[in-house]
Amino acid sequence: MKKISIAALLITGIASFASADLFSVSAGAGYEQQKISGYAKNGDTINYFGSVSSYGGTVGYLGLKDENNPYVWVKLIHPIPLLPNIKLQYTRYDSTGHSNYIAGNVKIGKVYINGAIINADTSQKINSYDVTLFYEFKPVFADFEFGAGVDIWQGHTKIYGTEQNTGVTKYWVDNDWTVILPYVYGNVETMQFFGFSALGYVKWAKAGDNHHYEYLGALKYTIDVPGPINPFVKLGYKYKEVYGTDGDTTTKLQYKGAFLELGAKF
Repeated sequence: MKKISIAALLITGIASFASADLFSVSAGAGYEQQKISGYAKNGDTINYFGSVSSYGGTVGYLGLKDENNPYVWVKLIHPIPLLPNIKLQYTRYDSTGHSNYIAGNVKIGKVYINGAIINADTSQKINSYDVTLFYEFKPVFADFEFGAGVDIWQGHTKIYGTEQNTGVTKYWVDNDWTVILPYVYGNVETMQFFGFSALGYVKWAKAGDNHHYEYLGALKYTIDVPGPINPFVKLGYKYKEVYGTDGDTTTKLQYKGAFLELGAKF
């Protein structure tokens, strides 16, 4: 009897794997909180991206505000052997602010700031283009995805203010920049229970002291409607951190916050 039960369990698992999506398209769009933190640092001189400051010393800040920004994604799963599935996502990270004091002797973007800047208007806009290639595995209890990808950041940073020593007012930083963030990827979504499922993913990369981490956890509710379209709602939390060095400057940039998403599987 035990042998029959074990065999039945194995057959069920194999059948579940065999019934993995032959072809499906999923898409979603939402808004996420982006609570910004981190710094650009050269020795004891630090400029925080947010509003932490010690005015008049070696610690400054850009004063960038926490924002809510949109994102959109689409995922294609196909039956072609060995060819990975693909997910594409666009996310905007835009923030503006004001600073009473930005410390000198530090590099921000591609520009080296020699002297301190006061009474500054600041802006940092980032367009994220994220491509993930992955394979899907579907045992009975969950849906797993494993793969790798790259997140391409195209940004623009502006700082307009007055140099403390000279009294000159102008754009001290007004430049485009690009950062390429590769990663390995893992995602899991549990089976549904009364329409609800839990999901989470990790995007992770580390090379020496440089690293890129992204973690997401969410609760998903799939709406049961007639027809081939399965709409869903997600509510969750996301954390993203980028840490790297450029010459004498070390930069750590973090975004974190809750998100709300609407989507559908076709």
